[in-house]
Amino acid sequence: MSEDYLLPRIADSTDPLRLGVLISGSGSGLEALLRHQQNAVEAGHCCHETVIVISDKPGVKGLVRAANFEVSAEVAPLPPRADFDDAIAWRHAHEEEIDTVLDAHDVELVVCSGYMRILTARFLMPRLGRVINIHPSPWGPDGALFPGAHGVRDLLVAGHPTAGASVHFVTPGVDDGPLIATEETPVGPDEDEDALGARVRAEIEHRLYPAVIDAIAAGRVTFDGDRVRVHDGGP
Repeated sequence: MSEDYLLPRIADSTDPLRLGVLISGSGSGLEALLRHQQNAVEAGHCCHETVIVISDKPGVKGLVRAANFEVSAEVAPLPPRADFDDAIAWRHAHEEEIDTVLDAHDVELVVCSGYMRILTARFLMPRLGRVINIHPSPWGPDGALFPGAHGVRDLLVAGHPTAGASVHFVTPGVDDGPLIATEETPVGPDEDEDALGARVRAEIEHRLYPAVIDAIAAGRVTFDGDRVRVHDGGP
């Protein structure tokens, strides 16, 4: 499996890795990444930069957050479904629009941050190893223990004792790896979906995701057989 993955080049502060961030909503994770990059640039050691933010929805707060950091952003909405004979053609047309934007900005690593579309094999296969996602769930042997759009809710319904967040390379499946890094936290006795989700984002996601991107850009993420290793200095 690992031979199918082509990781990004090793970058440094003089030639940072070019990121394209896909969003669908408020962009809290995007803001955490942009703030991390801003702080690292000021310290003189940032090896990646966000060159474009793409939202599949207009008017979302994530676009405002990008503007606040003076980062270019574009909206690539889904075309009208009625214009296509089937759902696959519809999804491919949308991804072709995203492709065009990514290529125009020479994006080297695609970062899904609250992006609510499932990407097709046609989009992903040429990019295996260069598209990543963070999902709010602990990880299991076959992927996220609670995959899909409602990971925190499903975790609570199942009575699982721990919540968490997991960064993985994106495949044509749903939240199924390969895993790069994961962290867990105990579920509080009175936490509902909103409170637990907010805590996972604040305590884990907003720190773990930028740290993983640091490691990828610095060449500290490698494959060991079919497993991913994050070498010294990683998250």
